[in-house]
Amino acid sequence: MTGELMDEIIFAMEDQTGLHMFDSQELRCIPATDQAADESRFYSIPQWDSVSGFRMMERFVAQLRNPVVREELRLALSSGHGVFRNFKNCLKNAPEVEKLWFQFKDRQMKNAVSDWYNSLRDYWGIERIGLEPEDTGDILQNDFVFRVFDDEDTSLIDGLVGSLDREIAEDLPVMLSDAVFELCNRIRSYRAEDDLIIVAENAEGELSGLTVSCPLPDDSLLSAHITFIGVYPEYRGLGLGRELLSRTIRHWTEKGFRWLLFTNPVIPDLFLPVLDRFGFVSMGHMRALDLSKSVSH
Repeated sequence: MTGELMDEIIFAMEDQTGLHMFDSQELRCIPATDQAADESRFYSIPQWDSVSGFRMMERFVAQLRNPVVREELRLALSSGHGVFRNFKNCLKNAPEVEKLWFQFKDRQMKNAVSDWYNSLRDYWGIERIGLEPEDTGDILQNDFVFRVFDDEDTSLIDGLVGSLDREIAEDLPVMLSDAVFELCNRIRSYRAEDDLIIVAENAEGELSGLTVSCPLPDDSLLSAHITFIGVYPEYRGLGLGRELLSRTIRHWTEKGFRWLLFTNPVIPDLFLPVLDRFGFVSMGHMRALDLSKSVSH
């Protein structure tokens, strides 16, 4: 099963103008009207129709971690009319997620062909084959630029911080959100001339996310502190936070530091497994008790 043959089978699967068969001798797809009667030579290719495509879109949306685009795609899938067109239009407005979709679709289609072909090999009594890994490219490296903060970034950082604060305000009661704002500000206060601030920009040069870290205490040569990491909602689920964290870890490791602390009282739960994979050890996480409902008084 060469890459060219797999692409040919996928093309035939998606061709809704007619049926195709697989010629196991010449290793090619032919129109079903041209097939011979020899059932040991010609085989039906995997069935693929609009329902199959819709189910695949549902699976993509279900595993997508970008909250903004995920909700837009869910609305598109429930729109009733023009579902496929609406789905594609949503993706065109989010090119980074659109590339994830193309990768997901390519992988799903090739998995379907691989499973079908292995079922034939079982029938023929020969060994199964594995699906060759595809070099899909690195979306982060191709579509985003990572660089160190400069003085012109100050207003951009304030904009990102403000965006994240608005998220907090939406999720918490007013009085509690004020306290959390203050706590976050104390933790994430930065001095551009001293701290390491790594920013991520999209292809248009717009700020997408950043991380801030510094030695702790100020004159320490052994321990540093990540005081802030944030990504705009529309760019989440692409691995930006993971890449910013990786670059921060690499920086302090290369400087000979031993410890890297991380505190963020409102870090999304989805990011916690990322910290675990990098080897961060849990030393507690913020919890809030509503004293008006406490049973201890």
